[in-house]
Formats: sequence, C-alpha cells, structure tokens
Amino acid sequence: MSDGIIRSLQRKSFSRRGFLVAGLGVAGAALLQACGGQEPLETATSASSASTSSSSAATSAATTTTSTGGAGTPTAESTTAAVATSAPTKPADVEHKKGGTINVAIIGEPPVTADAMFTTNFITTDITRQIYEGLFAQDSKLGPKPMLLDAFEVSEDGLTYTFKLRSGVKFHNGDTMDADDVVASLTRWGKMTGRGKQIFALMAPDGLKAADPQTVTLALTQPAGVLPVFLALYEGFITTKEVCDAIGTNKMPDDQIVGTGPFKFKEHQVDRYIKLDRFEDYSARNDEADGLAGKKVVYIDELNIIPVPNISVATSGVITGEYHFARDVDNNQLDVLKTSPGVTAIIKKPGGWICLNYNKKMGAFTDKKLRQAVSMCFDREQTLIAAYGVKELTRMDPSIAAPETIWYSQAGKDVYEKVDQEEAKKLVQESSYDGSPIRWLTTKEYLYHYNTAAYVQQQMEAIGLKVELLVSDWATVVERRAKPEVYEMLVAGLSGSWMPATQLFNDSSWPGFWESEQRDELVGKMIEESDPNKLQQTIDAYQALIYDELPIMKIGDNFSLQAIRDEVVGFDTGANDWYFWNCSLK
Repeated sequence: MSDGIIRSLQRKSFSRRGFLVAGLGVAGAALLQACGGQEPLETATSASSASTSSSSAATSAATTTTSTGGAGTPTAESTTAAVATSAPTKPADVEHKKGGTINVAIIGEPPVTADAMFTTNFITTDITRQIYEGLFAQDSKLGPKPMLLDAFEVSEDGLTYTFKLRSGVKFHNGDTMDADDVVASLTRWGKMTGRGKQIFALMAPDGLKAADPQTVTLALTQPAGVLPVFLALYEGFITTKEVCDAIGTNKMPDDQIVGTGPFKFKEHQVDRYIKLDRFEDYSARNDEADGLAGKKVVYIDELNIIPVPNISVATSGVITGEYHFARDVDNNQLDVLKTSPGVTAIIKKPGGWICLNYNKKMGAFTDKKLRQAVSMCFDREQTLIAAYGVKELTRMDPSIAAPETIWYSQAGKDVYEKVDQEEAKKLVQESSYDGSPIRWLTTKEYLYHYNTAAYVQQQMEAIGLKVELLVSDWATVVERRAKPEVYEMLVAGLSGSWMPATQLFNDSSWPGFWESEQRDELVGKMIEESDPNKLQQTIDAYQALIYDELPIMKIGDNFSLQAIRDEVVGFDTGANDWYFWNCSLK
C-alpha cells in the first residue's frame, strides 16, 4: 500500500479513527522522526578520526533539535547526545557479496525458539523477527508499512478492513501463502496475545474471513485505527494453517517453525546455538528498505545465534572476533568498546524502561498501601546506577512513553519523584503485611534485574520488610512469573517506543495481573480517539491512573548497549531492532 493510498484513507472518515490515534502513517511520520533507534559510538579507526569535524557539526545541530512530547509540547531531550564520528553504513553504501556465517551472541536460551505469540520475551521475539513476517512491518519511524500485503482498504465507517495479499509468497516448507493461512494465524494471534485479544473483542461475529485465496476481510463493531500498528509488531506473524491447526495455542515446537521471512530455521541445540539459513526462495518486496519494512536481501549463508548468559564473555567475544554482534554487552566496558579497533559500540535510544512489577492477583501486594510503601522507599537515580553501572545509559523520567515519542506525558510526576522512607514505614505498619518474606523473582542473566533487586531489597528491609531473592536462569523466571502463587514481585523491562495502549501490562493475564475497569476504558479510548488534544488528555489520565493504582513502579529509562564488528558491512546501526538482512561480511 503506497503512501498516497494512506493519505487517501486519512482524507476519508477513517481518518477520524485511523492512523493518527497511534501516530502512524504519513501524517504521523514527521512527529515520529524523534523515535530514534540505535546510535553508533566512536570507534578507534581511521574512518572515525577522519570525520571528527563533521561529527562535531552534527552534534551541534542535534543538541538544538527538540522532539514533540504529548500534544505538541517540545521536550529538550535529544536522541543524538552521543553521536558517532561517522554515519552508520547503510546497505546502499556498499557492494555486497554472498557467503559466510555471522555469529550473534544473545543473553540466554529462549523460553521458546520463535513463537512471539506464546511469550513476550525479547530473546524469542528477536529470533521470530528473522524468520517470520506479518501483514505489516515497522518502518524506521516505528509506523506500519505493508509487508505481506499488496494493498489494503478501509471502509468509510472504519469498520471493515480488506487485505489484499501478495501473490506467490512462499513459506519455508515450499507452500504458497494464501488467505486461509492468514486467517488461521490471526485467529491464533487473537486468542494468545494481549493486543490480539483487544482487537478480537471489537470484532463482529465471524468478522475474520477469507473472501478469496488472496483476500482477507476483518469486520469490527467499532473503529480500531490502531490495528495496523498492532499487526506490525513482532507477535502478528503469519505461519501456515497446518501449523496453526497442529499446535493451537500451545508452545510452538522447533519442527513447526515455518515462516515467510528471509531466514529459515535450520537447527537448535539447547544452550549451544540456533542456526538459521538464508531462504533461497524468499519473496522480497521491491520497495526501498525502511527499518523492518521494505526490501530484504540475505547475503550471508547462515546466522548462528549463540546463548551467552555472561555479558562480560559476550563483550570480550566481540572484541576478540568470536562474535560478530552482541545484543547485550557489559555497560562497564563502554569505554573499552569505544577504543577497541574494529568494533562499533551502539547505544539504542529511546530504548526501554524498567519497573518494579507487583503481583496483584494474590499475596502481599494486593494491598495498595504496601505497593505505595515500596514505591517510595528507594531512590530512582541510585537504583538506575546500581542496575546499569553507567549513568550515560540511563535517564530518570516518569513517562510510560519516552520523550522521543508523541505520546509523552508527565502525569504522575509527583508520585514518581517522591522518596520518603519514614512515610513508607508508616504505610507498612498500616498495611496488611504479616511479616512473611516477599519473594522476588530475578536472574543474573540480565544483570540489571539482579542489581536492581539487590539494591531495592536493602531499601525495603530498611522500612521493615523481609525480602527473599529467588535467583534462577531467565527461562525459569519467565516460566514462574506466570504463576501468581510463587512470587510477590519482579523487575520488568518494557519498551519506551510503544503507544501506551500497546503496553504489555494492559493485558490482565500478563505477569503482575493488573485488573482495572478504568484502565480498560482508557485503553479503549486511546485505541479509538483521533483528536490529538483529546488523545493526549486520555494518555495523561491513563498514566495518572498507573501512578494512583501502582500496578508497577517505574524506575527509569535505560539505553541498551550493543556492539558489532566492522567486518559486518551494511548493518543498520540506526534500526530500532537488530536484523541481518541487507548486510554482508567482508
């Protein structure tokens, strides 16, 4: 679907409920330009030193740039505060040759290899991204662009979507994608994911149909302009009808991993590697590459994804050349990475944010007073420093959506900034807390999880609480956090790039189990609202509700640190997520 068609849709009644609600499409693209991806940092190469003067000019220009926060309110935070001395090498800048294997270090073994409908764990979603595609994909501005679609239409009343599928798209098993595959995949998405459930709650009876082999229709009972952005996210992937029928809502086994993406699954040895091959029959789009959207070409023969739970090992592995790319590296080695020949360090902004996530289904934190006590017992800045070690990679901010987005809000700032241990002690005494140990699920595979827990544990004990850290591997944390009877709290890492309506904790079944009728009402309004000022008011009310009910307590923003070797050419360091199409090996 072209930009012209999107503009045409916006001129119709769909514009009242359409892309504007999620800051999407052509109208929203300009506002989303501040939603940066990753920043390459200076490396010790001749190319970096040769471009110092141009970098200085770029830095000067960047520091005067503002992003739009909320309803047009400028925010001073720049996404390019730590710019590279040379621009990232884009695929068009180099001549690519086929061949070779790229070794990627990831933080640990995925809880499920490539089923992002089954889990929100980012290790799984990172792998899913390489193998699968959806009807839409996120472009470099985080807006949706058609991927498996030739076009789509929306009725004048905004209630019916008609999706025209691309013809001749092959699955990894050799079958050709058709409408039945899409209907089966979206049906599974609607049953298993929070965003899918939101859409299916608005769907008319028998509203999802295969009109013909290349056409899918989706009928709603009320407009949901946010649908394209939901379908552009990682869990909206398309697989075969046969796979969906075979596994239903169960975890996808490795022998059922069948997508349409540029890489196909080859082999998985637990805790050793996950191997993906170039899909020779991949049906690439013809439009220009743009983030996760557009044309994808795989030049390498194989992508070797290796669990490396120790980030110090991953960091040194990139420096020595054992790994070409590390998704997570040691924050304390930032200066070392900056000066390591042949290595580029990348700071990803806006990145994510971390919070304390309270179990609200059963146990001590069903009492709001105890949530209030813990939320005001610890210093945010000191916790961020304890978690990440490098202040340069953190930011204190109350907003659920980062300042670089159009959904920024300062509602609840007074609660976010309040730290008062004496008042916290009084709230503990007034609460129903009975002195039992508060069980905190954590892991050292994500060291910031453990560091946060260890620091906040001390502050909680200072106000009269007993805290027990239950340390395990990340896969065990993911398994146990779904069982409310086994824990009271954990750390959650969430995206700062998402529209607030799409946050994972809006799903009451997501770990933490936040039930709130007022939240559901406000999320519904965010999904439907088109007027920018009313949308901002709704976002403010939603964020104020979070700081009132305290299902979570935001600690602050974090910018992840990654590293890549220079022999990988064409890698897009500005992308919001990592991928290895449109790049090659020297």
